[in-house]
Amino acid sequence: MTQLYPASLLPGSALLPARRDESFERFARVAQRHLGVPVALISLVSQEGQVYPGAAGLPPDIDESRHTPLTHSFCKYVVADRSPLIVDDARRVALLRDNPAIPELDVIAYAGYPLLDDTNAVVGSMCVIDHVPRRWTADELALLEDLAAACSSELRLRGERERARRSQQQATLAYRQAGLLLLVSDAFQDVLTVDDVAATSARVADTGLGATMSGIALLDADGRGLTYTTIERFTDDFDPRWQHARIDEDRPIAHVARTHEPLFFRDNADLVAQFPSMARPGTREAGASAVLPLVSGQELLGVLTLGWRLPREFDEGNRTIKNALAAYTAQALQRAQLLEQRRDVARTLQDAMLTALPDPPHLRLGAHYLPAGRADRVGGDWYDAIELPDGGVALMVGDVTGHDMDAAARMGQLRSTLRAFAWDHPDTPSSWLTRLDRAIEGLGLGTIATALVGRVDPDPATGAHRFTWSSAGHPAPVLVRPGLQSVALRAPQNDLLLGVDPRTTRHDHTHTLERGDTLLLHTDGLIERRGTSLRDEASALVDAAGRLAHLEPAALVTALAHGLVAGQPADDVVLLAAQVVGRR
Repeated sequence: MTQLYPASLLPGSALLPARRDESFERFARVAQRHLGVPVALISLVSQEGQVYPGAAGLPPDIDESRHTPLTHSFCKYVVADRSPLIVDDARRVALLRDNPAIPELDVIAYAGYPLLDDTNAVVGSMCVIDHVPRRWTADELALLEDLAAACSSELRLRGERERARRSQQQATLAYRQAGLLLLVSDAFQDVLTVDDVAATSARVADTGLGATMSGIALLDADGRGLTYTTIERFTDDFDPRWQHARIDEDRPIAHVARTHEPLFFRDNADLVAQFPSMARPGTREAGASAVLPLVSGQELLGVLTLGWRLPREFDEGNRTIKNALAAYTAQALQRAQLLEQRRDVARTLQDAMLTALPDPPHLRLGAHYLPAGRADRVGGDWYDAIELPDGGVALMVGDVTGHDMDAAARMGQLRSTLRAFAWDHPDTPSSWLTRLDRAIEGLGLGTIATALVGRVDPDPATGAHRFTWSSAGHPAPVLVRPGLQSVALRAPQNDLLLGVDPRTTRHDHTHTLERGDTLLLHTDGLIERRGTSLRDEASALVDAAGRLAHLEPAALVTALAHGLVAGQPADDVVLLAAQVVGRR
């Protein structure tokens, strides 16, 4: 741990102002709830002190000011060292034991992970604090590290957006007469993936610059080479041996990668004169080419190569336009890569929340989650099943409004709270939903959701099973009975959504299940289609479930998801099936 902290180790000013930011507030609440700590912070450190755009559990005065001096900072060590700081008891650490945060703020146990901005600089820490000594577990630290990575992705995206905004302003002012730059700007506005970037760059190069060839070579993960990922857009006679280049090779793309400077060649003879290794007997493409670095900030992402069938001269204005295309391509490419990182973190977080199903003795369970075809590919749909202390099994599906990291975080809060209510007091599903509704208001979760919650209880005397359920604005469950027509178990009333009125009355409904029956619970993404009625799609689900009644739950939910949802769904899809098998 660094002992001294010269000013050069800390940023000159904080990345964000000293006020609450709802995006980071949610990260803090997720960390506080899932790690069971009194305090969770997103702390940004500078030579002026530290600010907290996200916080949960701060004393009222600091929660209002969102600022503390460096004298009270543990997070400055994370920033200066660029590494996590894990402390079980700060009073026993020589460098920390005199920190005034211990007596004044009751900081005893501390765990913090670095937050990186879009320039890869450490600007703060995502940390959790306990007021008593605490030995942090590996699982707790892994979750905190994942949340810190998600926070860093948010910071990077904001920095990238700000840099893109400034670049676009400068380009528009400098080249307002050049319609091509506006074309480039608009073309990259909505790209979300690396493939989208490559396709858009090739289209703009073709329509705006007249280039007949275009290819993007991305920097390899180890930084030692470049690999063309879009050679099909480059040239018909592209030599497969040239798909990859080492950084130290004597080739144009390697030279550009090393120097971050563009190269322009009037024709193939000009290229070969400067790089003899590029000579190819019998080549059909003898025109001009441009090899452009894809750099965002100071980071090299790859190289863009453009080609023309005929020779051409590149004057200063011409080169500027080519460089502008490379700059927009680089910004879009970095944004796409950051979004992919964010998707990975989001999927990891959601996978951690959607735990494995139990294996009760009298039921066989299966579940399927299909994310919507959007940028984050993560949202607010969930399923859960719990073996209750009294021998019953709780089944739950729900849908939080929203389709992003925020929705996934709020989903995790509701799901965890609901399963705790069911386990601690396994009475009726309507009671669980009522308590969850009150918790949404009392804890200030500020979310709206639908849910269907039920329990399956065996009757030892008859061998039958009783299904009791309660619905908060959710689609009806489907009963699949082999040899008979499947039916939707429609209750006399579908109660109000969660998060609207915690004083609403909720109701329970019951149905007797026989051996071999399968219950199917699902979210509305399975039956909502643009241009079709919800009733028709719900009927199609019942019919399809009946045709597949012979399948076991795991196979049934997979077959229904892929049979009823064509391509990428517009909304998340969750299915949970429970088949009565009797005691095994």
